[in-house]
Amino acid sequence: MTDAATDLRRHLGMLLGQGRAADAVALLTTRSQAGDAAAQYELGLWRLYGQCVDRDPSTALDLFRDAAAQHHPEAVAAEIALLGNGMAGTADPAAAQARVAALAATDPFYRNQQALLEQMAAAPLPPAEVLSADPDIRFYPDFLPPALCDHVMEAARARLAPSFVIDPVSRQRVPHPVRTSHGTNFGPVDEDCVINAINRRIAAVTRTDWRAGEMLHVLRYTPGQQYRLHHDGLPNVANQRQWTAIVYLNHGFDGGATDFPLLGLDVAPRRGGLLVFANTHGDGAIDPRTRHEGKPVDTGEKWVATRWIRTRPWTPWDEAPAR
Repeated sequence: MTDAATDLRRHLGMLLGQGRAADAVALLTTRSQAGDAAAQYELGLWRLYGQCVDRDPSTALDLFRDAAAQHHPEAVAAEIALLGNGMAGTADPAAAQARVAALAATDPFYRNQQALLEQMAAAPLPPAEVLSADPDIRFYPDFLPPALCDHVMEAARARLAPSFVIDPVSRQRVPHPVRTSHGTNFGPVDEDCVINAINRRIAAVTRTDWRAGEMLHVLRYTPGQQYRLHHDGLPNVANQRQWTAIVYLNHGFDGGATDFPLLGLDVAPRRGGLLVFANTHGDGAIDPRTRHEGKPVDTGEKWVATRWIRTRPWTPWDEAPAR
């Protein structure tokens, strides 16, 4: 981020801290109209997420494109991400990947992305190992090549934060009572073409609509950390989490198995493997048999990427994920 962009964000933060949201919007609007790429990018984020202004994804994408035309790196990445995932209009992953290919000629970052996309495209979808027929639990070994696993971990590393929830009484952030890991989501502008291709690969192997998946969620567990017994199904939602897909991203740790105690099933993590299981019965009701836990890690670090797959297409603005 440039010094000018840092100064802009600091100024915006000051205005918002003083309760002067209207002045912050006016500042961004004036500077955006004058062709300030940093302001165009920031206003694009505000328009995409509905911060201080009405949410307007189409206008957000236009702002990102204007800033990208001036080679603003974050705007370039945002434009490509939204083009691929369709969160600001019609998804066109082929066009997004074409942008990556064009940038790869001069930019090492996109050259690496292009190489990863080619590697994943060349990797065949593996056959399933059926761990349970009823409930449906499957494991796909070598689902994701090692270089792709590394990409997910590195893309997530700087953004990891402790797992928290909002206390319903105090409305304060408190440590998550079930999950003691660090984690992050790849949101609409963070979902680069490689992450988008991974999401689509998960959809292909699970035979689900790629639009039904929530944001890819990365978790890192260090010794003693765990995901206590829980169920991924959500209470009182119209669009249920029908499937859970977990990619094990690394090796070199002990412990951390995924355990289904009601089934007597313990799944040992294998790097690049994909674990898929049904959260619901055929009628859409939650299946209690797939309650599971991520056992404590004994040594090393355990990294996973999880995609919760809804019954129907889902966006981050439909309803916030519970975890």
